[in-house]
Amino acid sequence: MSKKIIINCEEATTLCCKNQHKEASFYDKIRLGFHVFLCKRCREFSKQNTLLTKIFGLHLKKCEEHHLSDVEKRELQKKIKEFDK
Repeated sequence: MSKKIIINCEEATTLCCKNQHKEASFYDKIRLGFHVFLCKRCREFSKQNTLLTKIFGLHLKKCEEHHLSDVEKRELQKKIKEFDK
């Protein structure tokens, strides 16, 4: 990716995703901010991406806290085997 300040929408969506995952550099954030300021579609994409990241992030954290017990795992394996028959 070149180091120009004006980027196209495809580059902006890539930088938006990198920014959501805290992988964007300071310069990338400036370029993204400039593009989002000018482009209504990318501004909406950025808002939606931020919202989805927050929603899925909360959900994934909850899922990581709960682990199946050995009994639950065996019951689930039985159900899978019954379903395969």
